[in-house]
Amino acid sequence: MSSIQAYNPEEKPNKFDFQLFLKHLRSRKADPVLRYIRSFLKNFNQKQWTTDEQTKLVMDFKEFIAARMQEYEPFSFMDKHDFENSMFGVEKLVMTKLYEQTYSPEIPSNIIDETHKKDLEYDEILELNYKEYKDLTAKELDVDESIAAKGDYFIKIAGDELNKLNNFKSPRAKVICILNCCKILFELIKKNDQTQNADEFLPLLIYTVLKTQTSNLYSNLAFIERFSFNKSSEVQYYLVSLNAASEFIKNLSREADDNDNV
Repeated sequence: MSSIQAYNPEEKPNKFDFQLFLKHLRSRKADPVLRYIRSFLKNFNQKQWTTDEQTKLVMDFKEFIAARMQEYEPFSFMDKHDFENSMFGVEKLVMTKLYEQTYSPEIPSNIIDETHKKDLEYDEILELNYKEYKDLTAKELDVDESIAAKGDYFIKIAGDELNKLNNFKSPRAKVICILNCCKILFELIKKNDQTQNADEFLPLLIYTVLKTQTSNLYSNLAFIERFSFNKSSEVQYYLVSLNAASEFIKNLSREADDNDNV
């Protein structure tokens, strides 16, 4: 496993340094940026917003604060790489402060809206199906037999990465957990046939999720989709794949009923 280098959600990629971002934010010349962030958080907390309203507020603020940061030192002097890391710093600061209002499992039951409730319902269905279909074999899920035969260790490590989703509050950190999981599974596929075959990836991902039984998976994916500041094409591919895997597992009981009626 030494050839697989997993990202650390607090460090890589691009050597993300949250403490350095806070130091920049607290500098005298960046004071207007800090005041904009504090004002946004204060205004957000003054009302119970719907999920759609929350998403729009956060995304609008992302565009606003990015423009403001380009006006004030030290952010205005940063190259693209460092500025992107600073935006991840804003994301982590803001979404950590708003976590108990925006991440469905943390929202108090007396103020949760219908969309967040639906996230929890889907989490529950997933977790019921984890147990109901835990004995599905790799072959039954169309996982290549040669991959399944040598993949237990890789699948466990990939699953461990996926289970770290619930350890972090920023969308970026959760994304890196998903990247790590998928990177390990692709390494398993590559070891088997020397290519990264996308046709083999989704069944293997479904099998991994079913074996791992990650709690609150749907809510985590929804949180990332709504509030992530930067979803590259690579990240979007893995998010779409993991969403497809979770949907497949969520609908297993329906598929079984359909097969019984054939």
